[in-house]
Amino acid sequence: MNQTPEQLLKDLEAVKSIALVPTMLEVICQTTGMGFAAIARVTDERWIACSVRDEVGFGLLEGGELEIKTTLCNEIRDHRQPIVIDHVAEDATYKDHHTPKLYGLQSYISYPIILKSGEFFGTLCAIDAKPAKVSNTQVMGTFAMFAELLAFHLQSQELLERSYHTTLELQHDNRVLTNTNIDLDNFVFSASHDLKTPVSNLTALLEALTDAIHKEELDREEISQIMEFMKFSVDRFAVTIEELTTFAELSNEQEEAALQKVNLYDIVENVKQDLSKQIHESNAIIDIVCEEQFELKFAKKSFKSVLQNLLSNAIKYRSPERLPQVQVKLGKVDGRVHLSVSDNGLGIPEDKQQEVFAMYKRLHDHVDGTGLGLYIVKKMVDHHQGEIHVQSTLNQGTTFTIIL
Repeated sequence: MNQTPEQLLKDLEAVKSIALVPTMLEVICQTTGMGFAAIARVTDERWIACSVRDEVGFGLLEGGELEIKTTLCNEIRDHRQPIVIDHVAEDATYKDHHTPKLYGLQSYISYPIILKSGEFFGTLCAIDAKPAKVSNTQVMGTFAMFAELLAFHLQSQELLERSYHTTLELQHDNRVLTNTNIDLDNFVFSASHDLKTPVSNLTALLEALTDAIHKEELDREEISQIMEFMKFSVDRFAVTIEELTTFAELSNEQEEAALQKVNLYDIVENVKQDLSKQIHESNAIIDIVCEEQFELKFAKKSFKSVLQNLLSNAIKYRSPERLPQVQVKLGKVDGRVHLSVSDNGLGIPEDKQQEVFAMYKRLHDHVDGTGLGLYIVKKMVDHHQGEIHVQSTLNQGTTFTIIL
């Protein structure tokens, strides 16, 4: 399997980080009497020196490379057995081999470094231009022990790194789970309150309606007023149910949302149809600024929910002094998608602007709502690895910008 340059560099750094390596190479040179020792990373295409002890001026430095086909390590990678040569000129197998001839070698020893996973990492080797007595139990035992030690350290480093990343992931998951549990607790508490209020109102209004109907003389104006109050309570109940349902769906959303290409014009038109009553009553003007055929990837249902919340807020929190004007803008800035919704409404005090994304946070009490809308928007944007920012000037207007 081919290794990327980044992976090979990581392997080189792993060997260099083992404190025992310089001592190992020094002991090898002293024990064998050979002048060059090295630890090599060997793949099917490359031979790279990870660490070197050169007492004879062989000329190979750390990070240096040899042509893989010119090395005996290439053969070791195939059969995974050590090669030990005391005197090349007298060795029946290697006296005519191209490697000793090419590099002027007369003695050679190399042991494979095989990780516990079974992966072939490379070799621990030593060479010299003079013969050396290396085919004995002391030298071969030392090489075998050092090769196993290297494999152990390299494997341990990999396990430590994996453990570190796993720990980071677990810490992140725990934070997410803790925040989710807190959100769910708040959700249950507030949901019971938000649902109880309109139900209580409806109960009281039904009693009042019953009393009014049983009067000897029907007061049509009184009944009409009670019916208006009931309609208002039902509408508020519907809004509450819709937002709580959206929150529940968001909490149960799968890890990976189905991303789709979404067209801004199409989604805005769908949202405008849903908000047609509010738009008509307020005479709101909604403009779209977008490059033609510009599309972005987002879960379609979530994107509509985001726009519906932002456009609905822009209309709800309009200024009584002017007609509401809303601009939806989509484009790219510095290579990232920017979606903004700007209005000319009431605005948000500067010290309250970061609070708008909190669960159940409402900065204006003159309109109905659960305070879940912007919280849901932020959660959806977070789920798509995006950012949302707010800029607002009191009595002039507000801009919400989503960056993806």
